[in-house]
Amino acid sequence: MPFDIIIGRNEEDRKKFGDKGLVYLGKQYIQIGQNVSLANNVYMDIAKTHQVLIVGKKGSGKSYSSSVIAEEISNLPEEIKKNISVLFFDTMGIFWTMKFPNKRQETFLEKWGMKAESIPIDLYVPEGYYNYYKENKIPADFKFSIKTSELNASDWCEVFEIKITENLGVALESILLEIKDKKEEYSIQDILNEIRENKRFNQEIKNALENRFISSDKWGLFSEKGTKIKDIVGPGKVSVLDTSIYTNISGNLRIKALVISLISRKILEQRILARKLEEIEEIEYQSEFFREEKEKEEPMVWLIIDEIQEFMGKDEKTAATDTLSRVIREGRQPGISLIAITQQPGELIKDVLTQADIILAHRLTAKKDIEALNLIMQSYLYTDLSTQINNLPKYRGAGILLDDNSERIYQIQVHPKKSWHGGEAPSSVKEKKQSLIIE
Repeated sequence: MPFDIIIGRNEEDRKKFGDKGLVYLGKQYIQIGQNVSLANNVYMDIAKTHQVLIVGKKGSGKSYSSSVIAEEISNLPEEIKKNISVLFFDTMGIFWTMKFPNKRQETFLEKWGMKAESIPIDLYVPEGYYNYYKENKIPADFKFSIKTSELNASDWCEVFEIKITENLGVALESILLEIKDKKEEYSIQDILNEIRENKRFNQEIKNALENRFISSDKWGLFSEKGTKIKDIVGPGKVSVLDTSIYTNISGNLRIKALVISLISRKILEQRILARKLEEIEEIEYQSEFFREEKEKEEPMVWLIIDEIQEFMGKDEKTAATDTLSRVIREGRQPGISLIAITQQPGELIKDVLTQADIILAHRLTAKKDIEALNLIMQSYLYTDLSTQINNLPKYRGAGILLDDNSERIYQIQVHPKKSWHGGEAPSSVKEKKQSLIIE
């Protein structure tokens, strides 16, 4: 008799929430003799916060699986969905396709009892490139920009690859302090004017700073007002923040890391404050019998970051490293979950590996990556990880699922996406309309 597997939820929460606050991941693989078949449904808890790590080599189903989780959150009942917001930091430009139904796998979806459908995502692109997207008929819903005054001297030094203790860094910090004394909100042009009017530093330093800020102004990323975080992570929203336009720009990873850092930092600050207010409201609600419970004004947030080794690699620190480490260590209490996606778990800093309470491992072959996962999975494995992975069926979306809550490991198949998947490698041969997952 099949039974439902629920990961990320303890016995107390099972009794409290029942079957509410769950997303459907797929089915468990079971082996009977020489045959492997799909059996029990696998669900994941989203009522509480989690640190999720999805790993696997290229094409194994990493971004596919993360999209499935976002789809399922989007389809939750309204009374639950309104308390959650999902934000993709899309550095590769692959998640915008969720706006379209998965027509190429309709037959396969039917076998899972599903239908192809689009997902109502809000797609944000850098303000300076919004018209470019529209002119080239590339989907874009909203502009986003970062408030210039929210960057401190350390942020700019990270972007410009200069040390805050060297002459250029000292001058930068001094100029920012001077402009902050004059106005709370300012633009890149205001910074340039301040540099040009400055009498303390020599012309060589001023020219070096001026050139850097002129270049950063061309990114189309900064503005005096900036985009409000509450617009991006509103109740029930699935938002995609597309920074893939910077891929061919010099220093593109620094720009992407800066966006991730500043947005994540702001979300963390707002959720810490919101959680305190929620606690006060809950105390008052429990104390007064006839008091009605208020709805959450600030939803719990799920951050999804692909290729996270680019921003949290163990060998090189980026503008996003410290902020994301804070999110991982401190974010769960105020209501921030993180889905970290990588094809190189062996290159990650320890926080990403050790703090994950749910791990989905698709196909891996590199020894360093398997060894990294073995360190955190070894107490739950009855055979080594490489054997477990090699025993998986050769389908995209097949993986080993670790639930730290129950200290169990499952072999699962993530169900097919309802929306179009944008992570496919291009082909010179046009394929027939059929399933891309072998049955």
